[in-house]
Amino acid sequence: MVSKQQIKVILVDDVSERSARVSEQLSEEGFEIIAILPSAAGLLFQIEQHRPDVILIDLQSPGRDLLDSLSVVNNHNPTPVVMFSEEDPGFIKDAVGAGVTAYLMSAVDSAKVKPVIDVAIAQFHSYQTLREALDTTKAELDSVSVISKAKQLLMDQRGITEEHAHQQLRKLSMDRNQSFRKTAESVIQILNKK
Repeated sequence: MVSKQQIKVILVDDVSERSARVSEQLSEEGFEIIAILPSAAGLLFQIEQHRPDVILIDLQSPGRDLLDSLSVVNNHNPTPVVMFSEEDPGFIKDAVGAGVTAYLMSAVDSAKVKPVIDVAIAQFHSYQTLREALDTTKAELDSVSVISKAKQLLMDQRGITEEHAHQQLRKLSMDRNQSFRKTAESVIQILNKK
């Protein structure tokens, strides 16, 4: 986890007095405020330029444009996002779906924002670990499926056993110096043309 001295924050707040208080409080806590935006306009550009460790948002009317921007961030450069807003429950669901890590139904309180950020960062890292494990498992299952399909095609078209089909795939993979999966994909493509 990133140490407090290194945590870079982009603050999006449409109330300048509040954003000044929050910025001051976070700076005292060891956070680095790298940008303060009065609206979500330009948020993607700022994220790309500064690569923040966390995004803190408190807007009166966050809107669809903000959620669209957060979806882009979540898909291309996942970042913990803490949102303070008093929108309806349907908006909360959409916000979480767009990548908001922590959503609080109140205005940001400068005295309590640090623990909220700490929890959001911890939750984000936990979620990212699960997401990576899921992606790895999906890739492994997909490879097993491709290899099984190639073996089945070899067995059906050549009348050989599963063990023999496996040996042929392994030998071909070694001869071509390519992954087992890549070899299986090639075999499927060739045998499906016959």
